[in-house]
Amino acid sequence: MKIFKYTAESHMGTDTESHFFTVSSLKHASPIHSHDFFELFLVTRGRALHIVNGASLPIAEGTLVFIRPDDVHYYEQEGDYDMEFINICCTKQAMDTVFAFLGDAIHPDSLLSPSLPPSIILSPMEKEQLKDRLEHIGLAGDKSRGLLRAVLVELLIHYFWQFQHKQEDPLPLWLESLLIQMKRKDNFIQGIPRMYELSGRSPGHINRVFKNRLSTTPVEYINGLRLEYAKHLLATTNLSITEISLSCGFNNLSHYYHLFKSSFGVTPLEFRARHSP
Repeated sequence: MKIFKYTAESHMGTDTESHFFTVSSLKHASPIHSHDFFELFLVTRGRALHIVNGASLPIAEGTLVFIRPDDVHYYEQEGDYDMEFINICCTKQAMDTVFAFLGDAIHPDSLLSPSLPPSIILSPMEKEQLKDRLEHIGLAGDKSRGLLRAVLVELLIHYFWQFQHKQEDPLPLWLESLLIQMKRKDNFIQGIPRMYELSGRSPGHINRVFKNRLSTTPVEYINGLRLEYAKHLLATTNLSITEISLSCGFNNLSHYYHLFKSSFGVTPLEFRARHSP
């Protein structure tokens, strides 16, 4: 299979250090390729398989991936789903400037040395905020260069700093895949039974791995996903508190209230009052 090699000069032009664009469908995505520049992509809708450096990883709405120069990757359709994503590209020189600005806050090797590109999952609210931010930058004209560099700094410091604290022994691929799959709404709503089903591992093994590798329990992890989704619904919909509780997989309203206040310091009603339009 032929691997295309994109260059910053051909992809962005000679006078551009960074830019971004939206790919509306997998039909318009690039074939298998690598490049001599950096790329962050954010999945804004749908899901797919990300084939990168020989691994096949499921990605879904909210996934943000840090692609390094020479990573070889492409996308494959998953079932009947399509995918929309935003690509943020920048030259090696621009990223060197960003790393230099960050100083000791982030060590480049923590992002550049792993065999697979670092990736994280944004909450629905975070995804929409980043998408809106980029759309406003697109209208900024001559100021867009500085604003886009600022976004790169913020993304690295806010989301990717954690990778320098990860164990040298990377997470097993089955666990990385499981974590990504559980961040889909249709999976985290079903909860623990769905996690065990997707993992193909015993409950005891899952519990031990979560404790040793993630310093949490499967239940705490799933509740965290549900609570982040609850925040999104509180801020963006008119659903009642009871409807939101059920939509997120909480069948006990009192338990939902307790977990929400313990996690965020306010009740769901107080959060809605502060954050809804």
